[in-house]
Amino acid sequence: MVCRPLLLLLCTFPLCAAPPPPDPAPSFVAAPVRVDLTQLFATAERATPRVPPGVETWTNLPGPALGGATYRFDLYRDPLQFTLNGNRLQVDTTVNYWLQVGLRMKGWVKGVAGCGMAPESYRRVRLGLTAELGLTPDWGLDLKITPTEPVKLDACQVTALGYDITDKVLAGVRDALLKAAQGMEQQVRASTQLRQRVEGAWAQAQQPLELGPGVHLLLNPERVRLAPLRSEGSLLIITPEIQARPSLSLGAAPVVAARPLPPLDLTPAPIQPGFQLQVASDLSYQEATAQLARQMVGQHFSTDKGAFDVTQVAVASRGDALLLSVGLKGRVDGTLNLVGHPRFDPATGTLRMEDLDYTMESRSWITKLGLWLYHSSLRQTLTTKCNLFLDNSFQDLKGRVQQGLNRSLGPDLTLSGSITDFTLDQILVQPDHLSLLAQLKGQLELIVRPGGAPRP
Repeated sequence: MVCRPLLLLLCTFPLCAAPPPPDPAPSFVAAPVRVDLTQLFATAERATPRVPPGVETWTNLPGPALGGATYRFDLYRDPLQFTLNGNRLQVDTTVNYWLQVGLRMKGWVKGVAGCGMAPESYRRVRLGLTAELGLTPDWGLDLKITPTEPVKLDACQVTALGYDITDKVLAGVRDALLKAAQGMEQQVRASTQLRQRVEGAWAQAQQPLELGPGVHLLLNPERVRLAPLRSEGSLLIITPEIQARPSLSLGAAPVVAARPLPPLDLTPAPIQPGFQLQVASDLSYQEATAQLARQMVGQHFSTDKGAFDVTQVAVASRGDALLLSVGLKGRVDGTLNLVGHPRFDPATGTLRMEDLDYTMESRSWITKLGLWLYHSSLRQTLTTKCNLFLDNSFQDLKGRVQQGLNRSLGPDLTLSGSITDFTLDQILVQPDHLSLLAQLKGQLELIVRPGGAPRP
């Protein structure tokens, strides 16, 4: 069994170097795109006649057995009703009509039977169709139309001729409704509005988001897949899920090579609107040393055994901990080494040292000089003063990201987001820098204005 002092001694050498940081798992940005279909519905309403041609015109019934038999009708439809449920669109209307059957005489027609004529009320029948909205791999919209069976709300039985002509009466409205639906189908398939907006969102996701002077958030999008379509009233909600590997960039805005929108991944995937970003930020030991030097170099310490000053400091790594080297001059001349673990303080946006203590070699030196040095306030002062500020990274990060996620992306496209949670996952001690990983959670939407609806 290896004793603890030997383990500590071994860790003064590179044998205990910190492990490399794990490859961060991808983050996901679910961005509901709201497409207003009101204009599409209005176009279908206009394209379907309220009263079909041929009303109140005597029309011969087919077949020699019905020689001389004729019929006429009056008909009008109620406004179309559109019900959007997920990706399924139901279009219904109520048809109101009366019907009369007659026999042709010389120069005139004798009515023999009818229904829905005064003093009776108009008869009613429910007509409709179902349309299923979908997406194609190239980000096109698709619409598949299926007529539904008529539902007779009031019976209209004309038995004098033993021939049911109700379907003939409804044929004109049914054909007009189907043609209007086919027009909707063509408009949806020909529309490039959705692809244009998703391409705009994809392009924006590749651009650095400036969170503040010298601070940029890179989403680094990789692929796009789709959540099941949803709806709210006349709004079709299409939720692309962008897989990304976000990071923070400090300094000038980075130049990002644009990548084209990838094909849509149609693999079913339950997606919750919102996002969870894993953001990485680094602090070099050179910068950490400069910060600590500004706080410690020149500090004077007095004890009953003598006084000394801090002449220099340095920050480096030792295994999974930080090594602070402190140069002293005065009653003591030399360098003391202390080891501690960095902890992030979200209230101040700084790194603080915990468990700061002298290394084994420094303890040996202190023992030779006398315990008065061990009991001096040097260690406590270092613990208090060692506030390593993460300039331009996590300080006020939540507020900066919040502000950066609310902006206009174009004439018809607006980005709206909010941060609900910010947590620091881990601090990794690397050979030449500290690496911090944080999690940002929130809601994010791409709002398409009504002008983004498919146009006729």
